[in-house]
Amino acid sequence: MIDSKQLILVASPRWCVGVFILLIILAMFLYPGGTYRDANTEGYILSQNFLSDLGRWSAWNGDQNFYSSFFFSFSFLMVGVVFSVFYWQLPSLFYNDQKVHLFSRIGSVAGILGGIFLVGVGLTPGDVILGPHDFFATWFIRFFLVSALCYTVVFYRSTVTQTKYGLGYAFFALFIAAYIGILEIGPDIKESLSALKVQVVSQKLICLTFILAVAFQTLGNQEVLSKKGN
Repeated sequence: MIDSKQLILVASPRWCVGVFILLIILAMFLYPGGTYRDANTEGYILSQNFLSDLGRWSAWNGDQNFYSSFFFSFSFLMVGVVFSVFYWQLPSLFYNDQKVHLFSRIGSVAGILGGIFLVGVGLTPGDVILGPHDFFATWFIRFFLVSALCYTVVFYRSTVTQTKYGLGYAFFALFIAAYIGILEIGPDIKESLSALKVQVVSQKLICLTFILAVAFQTLGNQEVLSKKGN
C-alpha cells in the first residue's frame, strides 16, 4: 500500500521537478525563434529568452508557437497543482511541535498561493493577456519568499528535523529575495541587450535554485517520515 504522505511530500515533488525539466527542455527545442529585443534570432537562446517566451501563442518572430506553449503551460499547471498539495500536507509533519506549527501553517498558506499563481502563469500567455500574466508572475515568487522564510524557522527550530534543512531554506529565501531585488531595481530590458541578459539569466538561476531546494527539502521530509514510521 502506498503511503500518502510519502507520495505527496517526497515522491511527487521529485517526479514533478524531473518531468518539469524535461518538458521545458522540449519546449525550448520547439520554440521557433525571436527575443524581446530581436525578432530575427533562431530558436531558443538561453541568455536572451525568458521562460515565459515559451508560453507565447506566437513566438517573437511571429511564427505560431503551439507545441512549445502547450508543454510550457502543462509543466506550470503540473508544478502548481503538485506544490499546492505538497504545501497543504507539509504542516502535518509538525502537528506535535508547538514551537513551529504556526509558522508551518503560515508558510503553507503562502506556498499554496504560490502554487495557484504558478498555474496562473502557465494559463496566461504573455502575448495574449499580458496584464494577468505579469500579475501572476510577479506575485507567485513573493508568496514563495514568505513560505521560504517561514519554513526556514520551521526546519531550523523543529525538534524533528536537522538544522541543515533550515539553513537550506534560508539560502533559498536569500536567493528569492535577491531575484526580487533584481526584478525591482535591476536594469530594464528595454535599455540594452546586456540588461535583457541580466534579467533572463537571473530568472534561470532562481529556477535552478528552486529545483535544488525542492530536492533538498524532500530529503528532510523523508527523514522525518522515516522517524515517525519507526
